Amino acid sequence: MVGGIKGIARRPFNGDKRIGSRHAYLLDQLTKRGCKPKVDRYNNIWVVKGSGTPFRLFSSHYDVDPRIRQLVFRYQNDGNRRIMLGVLDNAVGCYINMLLAQKGPKKGRAIYIFTASEEIKRNHPRMFARSAREIVKQLKKRKIHPDYCVTVDVTYPKLLHPQENLNWDQSYEKLFDVNDTTHCYVDGFSRPVSRRLGVEVVKRFKSPKVAVRDFHGHDEAIVYDHLCPSFAFGPVVYGHFDKPEQMMPLAHLQTALRFLRRL
Repeated sequence: MVGGIKGIARRPFNGDKRIGSRHAYLLDQLTKRGCKPKVDRYNNIWVVKGSGTPFRLFSSHYDVDPRIRQLVFRYQNDGNRRIMLGVLDNAVGCYINMLLAQKGPKKGRAIYIFTASEEIKRNHPRMFARSAREIVKQLKKRKIHPDYCVTVDVTYPKLLHPQENLNWDQSYEKLFDVNDTTHCYVDGFSRPVSRRLGVEVVKRFKSPKVAVRDFHGHDEAIVYDHLCPSFAFGPVVYGHFDKPEQMMPLAHLQTALRFLRRL
């Protein structure tokens, strides 16, 4: 697993210009894993597998925060834990989505999307999730409506304050619980129906390692929710997502993959 994430994390992709070696690498890896990826005119990558119902959509962005200048990745052992460090947003989500696409759905149909532009736009930070908007527009035009959508992306540890009271100018330690042992969170709801869905799937998983919370922001789930019930899901990563020293125990990824495969 570590080697697979490294292959993505060390390759760049600019979501504004939509260029970078990460795009070709993902296409190559998906093909080697038995998928038949298609690329739309916006450089978003699509993989479709299965047929019938249920019908789900999984999406992960593969662009890198434009404020990060140097892509780094390494891993180390901490006792019996393996820790990954580097630019994990959203190499981890892409790797998880790739493994999901490789195996395909146990039942029904699934679309696995790798979006080219989710991160903030340089000099225009309020513009986000551009590719998700493109995906929704194409799906509506084709009259394709999944039962629900999951955006797979890394996420923060437990919030120390309600989202509306967060002061993002404060230090990281005053915003998040650095000792949070939760592996993954389900959040990103923008409608009650989406929240009910998130609560239901977490209850079915029956593990304290995955929790539900009310936290939303610059995430593609908000956009996909215009098409169908949607929520964000991902493993907890510690550190600033606009800086290279992000850290995640490998166990968080393993829990995330078990959770998503049960969907």
